Amino acid sequence: MLSGLNTLEKVKFTFRANTSILKENKFIKNYPRGEKLLRIMNYNIKENKIKEFQEFIKKNEKTKAAHAPKGWKYLGTYFYVLGFGPYHAAVMWEITDYADLDALRDHNDPIFWNIIEQFLDLTAHEPTPGWLLREVGDTQITEPKKP
Repeated sequence: MLSGLNTLEKVKFTFRANTSILKENKFIKNYPRGEKLLRIMNYNIKENKIKEFQEFIKKNEKTKAAHAPKGWKYLGTYFYVLGFGPYHAAVMWEITDYADLDALRDHNDPIFWNIIEQFLDLTAHEPTPGWLLREVGDTQITEPKKP
């Protein structure tokens, strides 16, 4: 199904499929709207492309932030340094609720997606985990009842 798609189309397809599942989840739909969520996406960079990656990020950060989807605040791209971290780099975004994931999925700004495509051309095509964190004070805690 994905074999005829380029890398960016595959990323968009996978993201759309994953966020559609989230959108239909009753628990998430009814979850209280929060203050902040932190979205961290990890990447490894293709061999011999780290300096090129660094220059690309420095050149495009302001444009990427200016063309971000509604609800998405670009916090920066960071290198893991001194051997701390299992990957080369992480991109961090702040969002305010789960609906912002749909805003990314539906975002149609060609400048933004062109930057993402160039970014993906410099990164390794391997699965790496990403994280979605909610502020501690804004997290709903559910614990089992004591017997």
